[in-house]
Amino acid sequence: MERVIIIAKGKVQKVRYRSKVKEIADELGIVGGAENLEDGSVRIVAEGKKEKLADFITRIKIKNYLIDVQDVSVSFEEASGGFDVFRKVISGTMYEVAERLDEAAGLLERLTGAVTSGNDKIIGTIEQGNDKIISTIEQGNDKIIGTIEQGNEKLAGKQDQTIEILKSVKEDTDVMREDIGEIKDALSIITGIREETKELSEKYDALGRDVEEIKRMLKK
Repeated sequence: MERVIIIAKGKVQKVRYRSKVKEIADELGIVGGAENLEDGSVRIVAEGKKEKLADFITRIKIKNYLIDVQDVSVSFEEASGGFDVFRKVISGTMYEVAERLDEAAGLLERLTGAVTSGNDKIIGTIEQGNDKIISTIEQGNDKIIGTIEQGNEKLAGKQDQTIEILKSVKEDTDVMREDIGEIKDALSIITGIREETKELSEKYDALGRDVEEIKRMLKK
């Protein structure tokens, strides 16, 4: 058995620190006591097995919503064997008030923990909601971009088809122009033939009249 004397400094009074120290001591089977000092620190005397005391010293360096242990000084002595349990040392006529304050501090600690836990849940819910909103927007953007790209691909395909059709129409137009030119040439030839035919017809008619005149003269 060994004894350790610990001076814990920081935010350690009126925050239920001694109750926490007692809970740790009871769990480890350590005996002794913890008392508040006038300078705002807490003096802890603990007796137990060496390995248990080492664990105890580590675990009493508490930092939570209310307690904030800033410094711990440790010194060892021989165990006296004068302790049977671990107690919170409370002196003076304010014992009952001190106990009630300690209990209130415990309730405040639990309330603070519950509020913090609730805030964490609210923040988590908000973050999840934000993640869902962002994911939905990103999915929507992806769909819009995909639709635009598909539309552009279809439009490009239609443009290519239109260009091919226009090329084909141009080729057909060129062929038609050549055919029209040939038709015009043919019409010019036909027109010439008609003129020549008309002229020959007129000459034939004149020749016929001359023949008739010659016949009449011969009859006389």
